Amino acid sequence: MAEKAKIELIKEFIETCPYLKNGKVNVDYIKDKPQSYSIDETPVDPVLQNFSDGGRRLQIQFDFSIQASFSALENIKNSKFCDDFTDWIYEQNKKENLPKIDGAVWIKCLGRGTILQTTDSTAIYVIPMQVAYDEDY
Repeated sequence: MAEKAKIELIKEFIETCPYLKNGKVNVDYIKDKPQSYSIDETPVDPVLQNFSDGGRRLQIQFDFSIQASFSALENIKNSKFCDDFTDWIYEQNKKENLPKIDGAVWIKCLGRGTILQTTDSTAIYVIPMQVAYDEDY
């Protein structure tokens, strides 16, 4: 059986978050309806650190995107969701409950949820994230 892509393993991990309304996360695609989620890779240098033995610490950076209803009342709920999600990621990292990537070292949020774009009734919030993993020489 072919090995799963690292982004798929990250997707599967995020889908275990109890705060997701429908539990389904897309990759590089967000549906045009509230409570849709996507992880979208960010182009960065994958190498965080080279080790003296020839191994290295690599990273995958991505945005966790949330399509949500947009109104004064909903924005407060959306902010709470982003806080709860980032706290959940922090707790999983602390427990060393990480995506099933060989050599996984951490998963973390690099910021809070911020609005990327809006329409009259919806907004897309993004939370920048990072997964680091060690690769042996």
